Amino acid sequence: MDKIEKILFIGNSHTYYNFMPAMVRELFASVGENVEVTMITEGGKCLDYHAAHRNTAFNILWGNYDVVVLQGKASAFDPEKFVAGGVSIHEEFISKTNARTVLYMVWANRGKPEQQVPMIKAYRELAEKTGAVIAPAGEVWHKILKTRPAPDLYIEDGNHATPTGSYLAASTIFYAITGRQRALTVTDGEGLHSRLGIETKVAADIQRIACRTTREYAAFFEDNTKKDDNSRK
Repeated sequence: MDKIEKILFIGNSHTYYNFMPAMVRELFASVGENVEVTMITEGGKCLDYHAAHRNTAFNILWGNYDVVVLQGKASAFDPEKFVAGGVSIHEEFISKTNARTVLYMVWANRGKPEQQVPMIKAYRELAEKTGAVIAPAGEVWHKILKTRPAPDLYIEDGNHATPTGSYLAASTIFYAITGRQRALTVTDGEGLHSRLGIETKVAADIQRIACRTTREYAAFFEDNTKKDDNSRK
């Protein structure tokens, strides 16, 4: 893993709820890495909004970030606007720096799991167009909901995350950025999950599934890249 010192998060409430970027920072600290986290967020906004915002350009071009994490809307998700906005941010700003692009995939609203499918397709499309890494939190989210007993990931609005849900998102982003192949060890009474009041078993399930799912995504895109390279020969 390249040395990571500064991470910029760009998104909306799915990023700023429960101060999720600070959880990412704590996960890095748990493996002895100190990182700075900054966020540019606006409730209900998607990447097309951020692409046109001067704060986005300034922070990316002159912020000396190592990683820029992009997150789209969940409610009223518009695949075309999401992909267009993400491509614009990557090509106009991130690609002109030494930063890597990571896509933080969110989750479908409670009761509408079928909405995850177009979201997955759009994130994969954006990754293919930009070479970005996907942090598939939305996929991990729905896998965790199938465990028993399933933890509370949604708050009452059926959209935003509980602290457990934000811990899941932060963990997935951590694995996407670091490329770590083994899940973090979770110990009773110690670590971020304990401070958040998350049961050790739940935290261990999240770490295991987040690590595995992120590895699967990385392998999928690596295989596709190799196929594309071979087809050109």
